[in-house]
Amino acid sequence: MGIFRKAEKKLEGLVEGGFGRAFKASVQPVELAHKLAKEMGDHKSVGVSNVYVPNEFDIFLGEADFGHLSAMSDSLKTELANYVTAFARREGWTLVAPPRIDLHRDDDLRVGEFGIATRTVNAPAEAPGAAFVPPAATPPPAAAAPGPLLDQTVLYQEQARAPEAAPPVARAAGPRASLRGQQGEWELREAVTVIGRSRRCDIVLTDPNVSRQHAEIRRQDDGFMALDLGSTNGMRVNRRDVKQAVLQHGDRIELGTTELVFERLP
Repeated sequence: MGIFRKAEKKLEGLVEGGFGRAFKASVQPVELAHKLAKEMGDHKSVGVSNVYVPNEFDIFLGEADFGHLSAMSDSLKTELANYVTAFARREGWTLVAPPRIDLHRDDDLRVGEFGIATRTVNAPAEAPGAAFVPPAATPPPAAAAPGPLLDQTVLYQEQARAPEAAPPVARAAGPRASLRGQQGEWELREAVTVIGRSRRCDIVLTDPNVSRQHAEIRRQDDGFMALDLGSTNGMRVNRRDVKQAVLQHGDRIELGTTELVFERLP
């Protein structure tokens, strides 16, 4: 409970919350990006004309991870803010002001653990025209999103993985596809689907030759692309070593000793 006690001191009025995830490696920027998107979906508010999502995020990191990521803090925060903006635009969500992301050190956290606190905060009153809306969304009414509103701090950590329901986020529109292998079949519903051995991945493989975060499938316009995430054993598509590849129906993707078949759905 140390992370929550400290979070309460740092963010006055913050409500406690927890969400178990399993990983021991250092926190990677791609992990933070995926979880920020998930937190927006988990804390969205449905208005009369728009769906509002948090626009301010506090990320709590242990000493080692904070030291590693703070060295590129400015670039990282810009990249994460751009990712959050693009994700909100794609899902048709409204941000009431430009996203703000801050990193904080929390010595109660171990390597690979991080917490995320979310807020919805209006643009400054002295700049009424500064309210930020992704281009695809309709500008919100002046009284639709009063702020600030403090939401839960969500802790991603090693212990006691709680039962997890499917994230309540809007599904990406466009063509449908799936991956099929000996361990199961998965429809690619999200804009980004992460594949790996870690239980926090969207598709979890038990192959010991698969990295914790091995690869991801990205939806691109009317197609899909496979990208290697710096895995130890690499990725092969149709028996060829690749870092990324545009996928066609019937393509065979090899991760470790696991083979997955990509199929376009009607």
